[in-house]
Amino acid sequence: MNRTSLALCAGLATIATAALLATSGAAQAPATSLHLVGTEQKGAGFGSHRNPRPGDQFAIAHKIKGDDTGIDRAICTYIGKGYSHCTNAFRLSKGTLYIEGFVQGEPTKSPYAVTGGTGAYDGARGTAIVTAGRAPENVQITLRP
Repeated sequence: MNRTSLALCAGLATIATAALLATSGAAQAPATSLHLVGTEQKGAGFGSHRNPRPGDQFAIAHKIKGDDTGIDRAICTYIGKGYSHCTNAFRLSKGTLYIEGFVQGEPTKSPYAVTGGTGAYDGARGTAIVTAGRAPENVQITLRP
């Protein structure tokens, strides 16, 4: 898997995490799932995805649609042996969501930690699951408490 795909998946994971945080953040509200799809924004990232070395960083950006709309930004650091650590921030119409996690190879059903949010997603916690689609620029995210 190339760095662009890794970064894309990381960005989408961030979106999924943010959605989960929003649904699990309210003490009285039952946990729900959010489904978000990210489409890569060309030219909005940085870094080379070819022949990375440990410590190399790359970033990607997505337009988000689904249960909420907005954008996300992901920054990933290549760890080595196919692993990258990625943090994602989602700016959605109802607030922001933050996720982070490790990605190895193709991020199919990769779990990311939901680390917080603002607005409707204030206090969000849980796990975001990123499932890569057939087209590398599209990823559907299902959030589970």
